[in-house]
Amino acid sequence: MTDAYGKSPPFQPQDWLEPVNMNSLRIGRLNRAKKELFEKGKFGAFLSLNEWNTRYMTSTYTPPWTSGNSGLRYSLLVRGDEHPIVFEQGDIAYHTQRSSPWLPAENVRYAITGMGWIARCMGDSAHKAAVLRFVDQIYPELKRAGVQKEVLAMDFFDPFIGAAFEAKGVKVSGEGFMSMLAARKNKLPEEVECLRNTCMIGDSMFDALVKTARPGVSEHEILGEAFKACYKNGGEVYSGVFVTSGPYSWPNLRHSTGRRLAHRDVLYMDVYNTSWNGYKTCYYRTFSIGEPSKATKAAYKRAYDWLYDAMSVIRPGITSKDIAARWPAGPDVWGDIGVVHEDQTAGNNWAHGIGLTLYEPPLVWRGCSIDHPMEIEEGMTFAIETQEGDGEGQGVRLEEVIRVTKTGIEILSKWPIKEITVINC
Repeated sequence: MTDAYGKSPPFQPQDWLEPVNMNSLRIGRLNRAKKELFEKGKFGAFLSLNEWNTRYMTSTYTPPWTSGNSGLRYSLLVRGDEHPIVFEQGDIAYHTQRSSPWLPAENVRYAITGMGWIARCMGDSAHKAAVLRFVDQIYPELKRAGVQKEVLAMDFFDPFIGAAFEAKGVKVSGEGFMSMLAARKNKLPEEVECLRNTCMIGDSMFDALVKTARPGVSEHEILGEAFKACYKNGGEVYSGVFVTSGPYSWPNLRHSTGRRLAHRDVLYMDVYNTSWNGYKTCYYRTFSIGEPSKATKAAYKRAYDWLYDAMSVIRPGITSKDIAARWPAGPDVWGDIGVVHEDQTAGNNWAHGIGLTLYEPPLVWRGCSIDHPMEIEEGMTFAIETQEGDGEGQGVRLEEVIRVTKTGIEILSKWPIKEITVINC
């Protein structure tokens, strides 16, 4: 195997080495879903149109264009059943059946294409007909297990689907989404290992930035090399990753413009939604083309101190308020960009859970956490980030990915952070 910047996928399994036990990952996730849905939620079954909940329960995967609540594929978990049922999109079921030996072959079936948001593209009459076929496909499974009179949990809301189930006497609830958030908020050891791998792929993308960024080079060229590093190292990008520089670094544009770099430009990259085995990262680092100004260095130190001061209090039992209170109020520090209310600071100094999706519990931000605190628990994994302007028209952004341990935290992101990364050219 090679290092993080080599040509081999990180932690490629060998016959004598198994850094991530995928079978334990599959079983552990399914058991957690069952516990939240059936032991705590008391539901009769769970119907998922959300791609990431389906992946969590079934450990199956199809391309990102099916993601969200498209309804191109879906899954059903019935109380008392050992395995979930996957209703796969079109002939992809052929591959899913062959590549998922942990599921009985009969548990991989075809989907009634037209559920979720895709349904609205089919026309009114086709949509209504598809909904009836969909309900007729699911109802026999509920009746087989004797749960047709119990509550069917769903992770989506569609009035047409709900009405069709209720016409058959099935009660439906959208609370399945909250049960799955509860199942996913505390990570298994195997999930943490996946996140470590994703952070390492992020490091390879930062390395590509350092090797590419020079005066005259465009942000787009940097992104091209970063994406190359990601895929070369076994990663995947799901609707994410940007580089922003110079005047667009303050406030944070959160997008790339393609501008060309100049000497003493500040730039930062967020490798958000980069994934390995489905597990995402959100991970910023800041760079300078040549030696940064004293003002930029001072801004960097403020952002670093805010970040690490907040991280220093994190341990099981504290609340999100304890973290958010370590950050200054937005209007007190960002008047230069017109901030007068915390709603204008969403996404600035904050933290968010990270896993199969970019946002999972907890969310930490002064705009919600001061008045509505959440308890921090062992096993949570989240990205925590800060930013600051230098008063000269540029800004910095920093972020770490962490795991909450019994006594504190483990930092999963490894790119150097104590000082701004200077690119000498």
